[in-house]
Amino acid sequence: FIMAALAFLAIILPLAQYASAGIPQACLPPHDKYDFCNPKLSLDQRLKDLIGRLTLEEKPLLLVGRESPLGNISRLGIPEYDWGGNCIHGVQSRCAPDGRCPTSFPDPNNLGASFNRTIWKGMGSVIGKELRALWLENVGENHESNLPHIGLDCWSPNVGIQRDPRWGRNLETPSEDPYLCGEFGAAVSLGLQNGSDPNYLQAVTTLKHFDANSLEGPWYPNGTFGGPLNRHTVDVNISKYDLFSSYLPAFQASVEKGGAAGVMCSYNSINGVPSCANDYLLHDILRTQWGFYGYVSSDSGAVVDILKNHKYTSNWTQTVAEAISAGCDVESAPWPPNHAYGTGGPYIEYLPQAVQEGLISEDVIDAALYNAVGLRFRLGLFDPSENQSYWHVPPETVQHPDHVAMAIDSTAQGFVLLKNDNDVLPFDASKKTVVLGPHTNDRTAILGNYLGQMCPDAYGSTDCITSLYEGIAKEVAASKGESSNFTGCPVKGMKSDSDFATAVAMAKGADSVIMMMGLDGTIEREGQDRPNITMPEVQVQLIQAVAAVNKNVAVVMMHGGVVGIDTFVESVPAIVSLGYPGKHAADALAKTLFGTTDRAWGKTPVTWYHDNVTEEFDMLSFDMSKAPGRTYRYYQNEPLFKFGHGLRYSTSKIEFKDAVSASADLGNITVAITNTGSRSAADVLMMFVMPAKGTIPSNFTASKIVRQLADFERVGPLASMKSMDVSFTLEKSSFQFYDEDGLPAVFAGDYIIEITNGVEATLTKTVTLTN
Repeated sequence: FIMAALAFLAIILPLAQYASAGIPQACLPPHDKYDFCNPKLSLDQRLKDLIGRLTLEEKPLLLVGRESPLGNISRLGIPEYDWGGNCIHGVQSRCAPDGRCPTSFPDPNNLGASFNRTIWKGMGSVIGKELRALWLENVGENHESNLPHIGLDCWSPNVGIQRDPRWGRNLETPSEDPYLCGEFGAAVSLGLQNGSDPNYLQAVTTLKHFDANSLEGPWYPNGTFGGPLNRHTVDVNISKYDLFSSYLPAFQASVEKGGAAGVMCSYNSINGVPSCANDYLLHDILRTQWGFYGYVSSDSGAVVDILKNHKYTSNWTQTVAEAISAGCDVESAPWPPNHAYGTGGPYIEYLPQAVQEGLISEDVIDAALYNAVGLRFRLGLFDPSENQSYWHVPPETVQHPDHVAMAIDSTAQGFVLLKNDNDVLPFDASKKTVVLGPHTNDRTAILGNYLGQMCPDAYGSTDCITSLYEGIAKEVAASKGESSNFTGCPVKGMKSDSDFATAVAMAKGADSVIMMMGLDGTIEREGQDRPNITMPEVQVQLIQAVAAVNKNVAVVMMHGGVVGIDTFVESVPAIVSLGYPGKHAADALAKTLFGTTDRAWGKTPVTWYHDNVTEEFDMLSFDMSKAPGRTYRYYQNEPLFKFGHGLRYSTSKIEFKDAVSASADLGNITVAITNTGSRSAADVLMMFVMPAKGTIPSNFTASKIVRQLADFERVGPLASMKSMDVSFTLEKSSFQFYDEDGLPAVFAGDYIIEITNGVEATLTKTVTLTN
């Protein structure tokens, strides 16, 4: 790509001019007289005018991501634009010049457990506002170079389902359930894209990874760990039934309900066709069936994978022709080694040649420009800035106290209390508390992945992060209690007899013990799956040793995919799942464990399997219903904890508010929920639809579905013995399943409507669908 880089550099403005000019704007004198600069013309007219002024060689420069500060067309006054900053749970940028760092929320596997659309939409809104503020301050992505300059499209949210607990990126997505993932994607999109000015997009979501990207590697073709197959090479075999019933719904809801304006095609192939060259996915389904209005970007290097790893094409011109023709508008190209930003890529190098060879017409490139550059217009980047509120977002927006408070609140709502025998929790902070385990003093793994700069003192610093122990110690000190801590063991590796002895001795003398256990990025991460779901043996040994000398033990686990805990689940009275809880975990966790907040606790958005489940699951199988079935929708065996399970420091009672029609009339079902415990507490109610046996004929794969989430609502907090009404929407889609061709199907017959908090409160009603 060297020749392309040199050509690219010849077109751009000098970097010194860019740096001194602040945020580069389009349509400034002497380039303000073009028709594409006239806001009185229609968007269609303006886009066609701009595209018509570009040469064939210039056009690809506007279709390649991560090139900032490159990527401008100086002769037309078109500034650079960076396609692709990540915003999984906060803006992934450097801190602002005044030291304000982007607000960081917990990772999505924690957020999903909150079952709270308001939190999800609120996080999207925070990200959108802060992204605008940081963009105006010339802030770059979270790299040491402070480049590329952050753009206004976020490569998030990740709405792919958690197909297998071994997947290395389970922390990035909210659930195993396609409906919940779709509600998350829609809520984040609505909050992020829609702000104070209805005439423009605040920012752009880019849903990822489209589609069925839930394998990192390394795997052998027979499903054993350690082989050559990975996310860049795997070709997944998916039936139309599974594609439309499990892998597409979250994307569809995010597009149709949330208005998501961006989609990222994935590295993998599906049924022999790379996702970024798959016109069935990118054109027939996304644009034609769903009416998608926006741009499609490749994942970074995915266009290269079409040729190099999937061998789908035979040369570069054919590769770029296949990708752009299929609907991949923007290429995220690989970066040169040890370089701060991209300087070229196959689109820049070979798209003009593909036209010249007759592989594509120039109109195909123009269509991609229409989609991609059209978003820059919809963001207001080609209109006068004086009267646009998004051009005047104050620096104080970043890390605003209200944003931080929301992040702390959302963190606590995403904790899941899996077990609490004899109500051992909440602990008494006025007594002696010992904190043990490898994550006791951690300031890094707790954050998860895809991070903006956390601390303003230095790039990569986590000095400002409060450790989990420091949060506990602060809460204990406020109650005049006593606390101490010791790691006791590493995340993985060999035990130290002396360290174990110290930990056990400390536990013996404590009133309560909190054990900070779990996984980190050395075990699961982007690019690396787990071979199994077992807890590292050294941690199991420490838990068992401590449980033998103290009966008031709470095991607190950090993880992406679920962890197999059969080896100690009966040994300890309390077990807490955090997901990867993020920057504000310490404050939220301390208040939760000692019971000083009533806003905590969610429900598990995934099934907690037994340790041996990976002997039943083939990592390379994307068949959801193959015995014993994947996720709660199909799993036939008894899990350790079911989807939707989650305790609180209270109990609830629910009852139907009105009679429920036996004829399955569409509309609202209202229930009254009462907090029957002595403490103020929040809860989550979920509505499931379960086809009765025989309703779906056995020759349909959908007959294997056990139950399906149709709606949910987070409730409260409610004071003791207080009640409130909660309404659920029963609509056609609540009874929608799919046939073997992936077509929506509604089957006449009996259905069981279940409304539950996943633990002690459940209502059921059988209704009959006659039409």
